[in-house]
Amino acid sequence: MRSDRVKIFILDSEVEAEFLKSPALKIQPKSSHGSQVAAIIRSLSRAEIRAFSAENIIKRIDKSKYLNSLNEIYNYARLHPEEKIVVNISLGFEESDFQKEIIEKISELENIVLIAAAGNNNRERLTYPAAFSEVTAVAALAEAQKMPGSNYGSQVDFSAPGVIEITQRDYLPALNYSRSYKISGTSFAAPQLTALLANVLSLRPELSIEEGLKVIETTAAEINDPLFAKGKLGAGRINTFKALSQASRFYLRLQIIIYLSITLAGLIFFYLCWQKYSLSGIFIFLISSAILYLLQPLLLLFYYQFGLIKIITFLISLVLLYYFLLKTISFYLGQSHNFSLILKLAPYLNQNLKNQAAARLSSLISQKNKAQRLKVEKIIKNYLHSCGSSKSCTFYLQLTAQLNQVPVDLIIKRALKFNLSSELIAEALAQSEKYERQKLIISAELLKLIIEEAYPVKKKAAAAAADLAEPLVLVPLKNLLLKRNELGLSSEAQYFLLELLETFGAEAADLAELLKNIISESSDPWLKYHALKAYTQIAVENENYQDFIAEMKAKEKEPVTLALRG
Repeated sequence: MRSDRVKIFILDSEVEAEFLKSPALKIQPKSSHGSQVAAIIRSLSRAEIRAFSAENIIKRIDKSKYLNSLNEIYNYARLHPEEKIVVNISLGFEESDFQKEIIEKISELENIVLIAAAGNNNRERLTYPAAFSEVTAVAALAEAQKMPGSNYGSQVDFSAPGVIEITQRDYLPALNYSRSYKISGTSFAAPQLTALLANVLSLRPELSIEEGLKVIETTAAEINDPLFAKGKLGAGRINTFKALSQASRFYLRLQIIIYLSITLAGLIFFYLCWQKYSLSGIFIFLISSAILYLLQPLLLLFYYQFGLIKIITFLISLVLLYYFLLKTISFYLGQSHNFSLILKLAPYLNQNLKNQAAARLSSLISQKNKAQRLKVEKIIKNYLHSCGSSKSCTFYLQLTAQLNQVPVDLIIKRALKFNLSSELIAEALAQSEKYERQKLIISAELLKLIIEEAYPVKKKAAAAAADLAEPLVLVPLKNLLLKRNELGLSSEAQYFLLELLETFGAEAADLAELLKNIISESSDPWLKYHALKAYTQIAVENENYQDFIAEMKAKEKEPVTLALRG
């Protein structure tokens, strides 16, 4: 709602320049009266603001400075008839004669209006210039009634809230201390009418100033105060939404669209949260809504500072820039031979570009030049070894699984560090083009890790082998279990080998006798437990299965018999 043809002039004490530009500046108790007025107007309107000071050199309101400023305003309005000027005067004088002439001269111009505070003497007589019939006077409200200190009377044209609450924060080394203040007066009611009239005229440039005030008058709300019924609080309390909606149907439609869009976006977000996180999604939705609510003032500041058109243009520019960036990266991936740079970028790209990068890197891995290929493989292993996040580790792990000599131990250990799933490892290994001719080696490497490494590595390797479910592993697995004592396999290693055997089910039925032997020969109850559990999975179709199970129930105790539960 910004129009270069509508301007706001503030005639007050000295105004700090920052308050004329940014709606982000908060009113402080130490801010000058003029700055406080400017801050209120800037927070409500995007019209251009210009300040005129009535202060003298010792920071006091001076009649001659005040008159000089009024003359300057008059001359500007006379020389710029194409502009509409709304002048806010939150000052008051008991004398009228010294300013009567210039006020009358200004009132003769059709492109300017003076809006003034009614005064804070709690009497039925306004201060000047508000008391002049040519000036639009504003009384102050506190909640739903006249503010106790506000002047009132038949000369009042409108009423607006006159109490502004501000918060002052002091940051000390060991304390964050905040205090709330309230500033009140007709001085802070008048700027609200000033901003509203400027917005109405910006929305409907064809309206005259008089017609703009008529819109505000017809949309003003009644006041629950006996003085209003007696006609001493003007047309009533100004209603920003109704006034702007009546001034422009576009504003009303835009507000409806915005609220409907926010509601729809909220419902969609809630649905997605519910679908993905179930009950936890409700808390995610509520937390996100609370954050958005807290950010609302900041979003409004952006709106007042830049306007809807500029914000939409900026967002569209960002989308186009992002699209251009994606196309540039895609072109680079298709043409570049800079292997190291592609490796650095790839984990942080979107899925399509990541797939393109992976395909490009795979082609380099498969090149015929052996020396170059070995160099590339070494670089990939180094990247996997030094990766610093699960995101980058996942990408490098999937790439490493495609090497001619797959470093299974490195893959398992890095997956363990970043808590990557065994399913991910198995999928990466199985999807490699070289898996068919390397699967026996890979299986053997996994078995070696189960036998030789520390418990966490054993566990991750066993889980990966189970997810791969490669039948070729059954032969070395059988040999390891047969020679478990000769090889000096640890109890943990045997447990994981038996768990791995269990995953093959009936496919490993010929190892049923081996399991029975382990159960009968071992004195380790937990080894018996794992062997019996594996037996219940692979030997179900054996003729003597039920007899053996009955024997175990009668002969063994917990924890061995725990394998028969479930």
